[in-house]
Order: sequence, then structure tokens, then C-alpha cells
Amino acid sequence: MFGWWAITAVATNIFLLLKRVCCRQFLTAATLFFLTAPAWAENGESEALAWLQRMVEAAQSQNYDGTFIYRSGDQMESMRVIHRADANGERERLVSLSGVAREVLRTGSQVICILPDNQSIIVGASHPRSRSFPRVSGKGDLFKQSYLLQVSDGQRVAGRNTKTIHMEPRDQYRYGHRLSVDRKSGLLLKTEVVGRKGEVLEQIVYTSLSLPDEIPDSLLEPAIRGEHFKRYTIDDALSKKGAPGLTSWKVKWLPAGFTMGERTQAPIPTRSAPVEHLFYSDGLASFSVYIEKITEVKEPLKGASRMGAMNAFGVVLERSQVTVVGEVPEMTVRTVAESVSPQ
Repeated sequence: MFGWWAITAVATNIFLLLKRVCCRQFLTAATLFFLTAPAWAENGESEALAWLQRMVEAAQSQNYDGTFIYRSGDQMESMRVIHRADANGERERLVSLSGVAREVLRTGSQVICILPDNQSIIVGASHPRSRSFPRVSGKGDLFKQSYLLQVSDGQRVAGRNTKTIHMEPRDQYRYGHRLSVDRKSGLLLKTEVVGRKGEVLEQIVYTSLSLPDEIPDSLLEPAIRGEHFKRYTIDDALSKKGAPGLTSWKVKWLPAGFTMGERTQAPIPTRSAPVEHLFYSDGLASFSVYIEKITEVKEPLKGASRMGAMNAFGVVLERSQVTVVGEVPEMTVRTVAESVSPQ
């Protein structure tokens, strides 16, 4: 059902779990929207904004070592995340505890994905939030039009009392989200992606969490060395000037509130040529557009595929495979894919 682009989605987005669990991107980006929008923080929204701000600050400033379960459709994985914040900055390590052994390391501005199933190491930059996601000034009208915010008392998670932030979509082009935050530490303990009928499409929930005063270097070093793995580097040159040999492509339709976060040339462990990658976000939801020249005798992806909350839609244009994939409804990836065209 899912092909090479599923691996790409993991690698080029620097392991989707790392972003959500560690509050590095979609949650932090959401807070950027909120912090610039005090004028519309009313009817319970102000409390939600306060909890979101505290959650992001906690994830950046505290030491923590936790184990969590990730469930998407029929897929379930156990993972461990270790985060250290000190005078030298932040260091982080994400380790898969079940299934295929994978690790993600973040130190300063560099992120390394170790993928032993592909005998590969993918290196990318941890971009500043102002670059990776759009900032909204003034009243934050774009984000206000996309989600309705509410807060309620949450259930206990990993033995800790929580507050739950409900983020309900205002249109059919994105999913809803529920975020359970530890009342004491402010850390995110549980996330749920919610479908239009209220069904849980994807879930991340901590089963244990500790907040040590110190975390030794040994816990932040990879267990998989990968000395003989092939090394790939994500080239972000397309962000400014485009890459030679690739057609310039344009996405003619986007859901309201979505803007391009970055445009890169992404290496694929199972392909000989790089792939053009366009990343879009509304600050919470996101999707990617991948364009690859068809140079091999292989059945292209046409139509829709799905795994849990992640949907994909593929079309073939100008002898190129265009694939749109993200944690948004099928109609979103389909409409975006059908709007892509070479300039």
C-alpha cells in the first residue's frame, strides 16, 4: 500500500514522531500563531493559549526521559525519547523499541536519522521555527479561521494529572487534535488525531516519564553506529534558487491557512536520483508534495492510499510521479495533487 514515499515522509520530515512528541514544530508553530493573536483569545481560548505556551516552553527547557506508544491504524510501535537542556543547548534522542530499529538524534541545528532497514543515515538541518513555519501577525485571523480551541480537565496519563486542549477544525480539509498536558510539568503526554466522526485515527501516549536533574552523554549517543551505512544529506538549496535538472512545479490550490514552509531536494535511500519536496503547514496540520522523474520501469502510484491518519494521493504528469502525503483528509491530498502542474 505504501511505497518509497512513506520512507521519504519519515526521513525528510525528520521523523514525524520527533516533531509531534517533542513539540518541536507543529506545536511550537501553533504557539507562534497564538502568541501573536491576543485580540481573539476569548471564550476559553485564552486558557488554551496559556497551556500551549507552557507546554512548548516545558519541552524546550526541561530534562525528560520517557517511553510512549504510537498507534496509527493497525500499526503500533513503542518508542523512547530522551531530552536534555542545559547551558550548551538542547540534545535529543528518539529510539524505536519495537519493530525495525531506528534512531533519530538532534544536536543544535543538526538532525540525524539512522535507518538500519535501509542501511542508510539521513542528515538534515533542524530549521529555525521562523523558517520552517509561517508567522502570523496581527489578530491571527488565518489560524482562527482554521481551528476552534477549548480546554477541559483530562484523564491521568503515565500516572500524572492532565489538562486536555481540544483543537476542532472549522473545515473539512484538516483533522481535529486533542493534546493532553501534564498539569505539573507542562509536558505533552498524549496526542490524538481525530476524524470528522470523532474517531481516533492516530494516538501517541506516554506510558512512563521521568524528569531527572541530569542526563549523561551516554544516553544521548546512538546504539546503532552505522559505520558502513550510506549517508544522505538533505539539500535545502531549493529553498532559494531551485536545483538544476528538476522542473519547477507549482501547487495551484491550497486549503485556507496553509503556506509553504520549505522547498528541498530530498535524497531517497531506494532511488538513484533526488526528489523535489515541497512542505506545507497551517502551523498544526501539514502535508508534503514529492515530485520524482520516472526513470525506472516501475508501477507509478495513481490514486489514493491510506495508513491511519496519513493519506496519500498520486498522479503522473510530464513523465513525473507527483505524490502528496500528510496527516490530512483524503480530499485534501487529492485536491492538492490534482492542482500540481509544471510551470
